[in-house]
Amino acid sequence: MNRFVQRTAAMLLSAAAVLLSLTSCASTASSDPNGTDTPAPATSAVPAGAIDHMFTIRYDADHTLNPITGTDPNNMALAPLMYEGLFVLNGKLTAEPVLCESFDPGDGVTYTFKLKSGIAMSDGSTLTAADVKYTLLLAKQSGRFSGRLNILDSVTAVDGLTVKVTLNSANYMLPELLDIPIIKANSGNQDHPAGTGPYTFASSGEPRLVAFSSYRESANIPAPVIYLKSCTDSELSMEFSSQAVDMFWDDPADTTDINILSDHEIRYYDTTILEYVGFNTKSRGLSSPELRRALGLTIDRDKIIDEVYSNHAVAAPRILSPNYSHYDPAWAPEVDDALGDISKILFSLDLDDRDSDGYLEMQDAAGAWHPLNLTFIVNKDNLYKVRAAQEIADSLKEVGINVMVKSLSWSDYTSALEKGNFDLYYGDVCLPADYDLTELLSPSGALSFGHIGSTSYITYINAFLKASSDTARTAAAKALCDEIYTNAPIVPVLYRQYAVHTNRNIVTGLNPTQSSLFYGLTSWKINLGE
Repeated sequence: MNRFVQRTAAMLLSAAAVLLSLTSCASTASSDPNGTDTPAPATSAVPAGAIDHMFTIRYDADHTLNPITGTDPNNMALAPLMYEGLFVLNGKLTAEPVLCESFDPGDGVTYTFKLKSGIAMSDGSTLTAADVKYTLLLAKQSGRFSGRLNILDSVTAVDGLTVKVTLNSANYMLPELLDIPIIKANSGNQDHPAGTGPYTFASSGEPRLVAFSSYRESANIPAPVIYLKSCTDSELSMEFSSQAVDMFWDDPADTTDINILSDHEIRYYDTTILEYVGFNTKSRGLSSPELRRALGLTIDRDKIIDEVYSNHAVAAPRILSPNYSHYDPAWAPEVDDALGDISKILFSLDLDDRDSDGYLEMQDAAGAWHPLNLTFIVNKDNLYKVRAAQEIADSLKEVGINVMVKSLSWSDYTSALEKGNFDLYYGDVCLPADYDLTELLSPSGALSFGHIGSTSYITYINAFLKASSDTARTAAAKALCDEIYTNAPIVPVLYRQYAVHTNRNIVTGLNPTQSSLFYGLTSWKINLGE
């Protein structure tokens, strides 16, 4: 019998308490991702409404509100109040039409979109195909939407209400990418360009958004005015507790800790931000997909989500989010004997604890044995990621894999990735809503670190994007998940959630999504305490 099995039997048994929780890898976070109210500890009386009779949202006065050229996250979170896209993403990240009346995907390369007629814009004009064309081409040039729009080959205004979009390859999920806010043509240099949303930015006086009287559902706008308050992170707690700010957006795993002590409500929502473990396939042993898969089997996702992310993330046992509309939990069945599976893989690779130090060695082609010591890099600027990486490293050590976590500054971290100076890395990426993995897994992908890219993965990715029916898309999604799981170029860990904080009893009906914090706004009720 391989001496690894003999000498580490006791070690594996002692690790059972940790690793048996791997059987829950097919489950997701227990919190409701679609707007569950989560109360903070009560430290003051619960207000009956806005004490100043004003509904106020945080923003940044020093940055633009232009939804195409802007980058400030607080201001961009406000964009859906003033602007709308052809589509909006719901809680399952599926596209729902907004400005688009109908569309024909054709062959998946050439789309035709018909716009709703008579849609008023805040400058007094009506929406035209020229506005859509201008916005999409501007968004493709640079900014927060440019990455997803690389697939655009051309955009044409066929007539006043018809837009033709040609892609450089077939993608039947293009609508999921077109929640981009539409602005008036030739207004890209303006801080507050005209849009079609329910509010407009007041041109004078204190910063505020005023209900747009020509909005098609103006009768259902929940408040005549939404006030804007600029404050720093350090000021936010006091401003929120005093109700000078009634609502703000937050990344629970950001490096900035915002400590809100007052009783309030929090709604969490799903994102396409994937955190994962990447590998350098040129490192000793890591060219083996079996070893990479074994390393992935040690990850206790539920423990990381519970202890590091306070249950505000979704476990990802496969590359696609469990909240993807075509995902089936049966694709990632519970692992009955994770330790046994890991042991079998390591045994098949002839890994052995030759020197009885508790860690494995591997044999080279000449028959010499070498320690399997792995360096795991992570960006030290985010303590959540550092803790997640350390949890993974600890799990790997439990099964005899000697891993050293190396926390690096952002510049050193990115330099190490580009130069291949790592064995493993803890990374994250905001995937487009069509879950296109090309940049991660293509040989020439911008995020294909560690020589993991392969044309075989692109075959599966393209089949997934080109699937033209629900049945075909489900089958292609499963095939893609299976391929990535089997070959393990990366190992998914979790998908992040973001949060919206509101003072208690101020807003009902709030159901934020990645596309819009104000999803379903016309069904909201805002209690101004009047």
